[in-house]
Amino acid sequence: MKRIALIFCIVLSLILFIRIFRILWYDFSRLTDYGFGYLAGSVILFLLFASFSYLLARKPAQRDN
Repeated sequence: MKRIALIFCIVLSLILFIRIFRILWYDFSRLTDYGFGYLAGSVILFLLFASFSYLLARKPAQRDN
């Protein structure tokens, strides 16, 4: 289940990154106030899913007893 969640978060992060890049590269000069809000929301979602991916992918610390 953890692996499925990790793959899901990585795929969504990649999709959001591509969407953000396309907006910044092709449409930045034509953005309205609503467009900037859409871009900001996409960046927030990208950061959220990227951080979930990082948290799911890291391994727990080894304890030496």
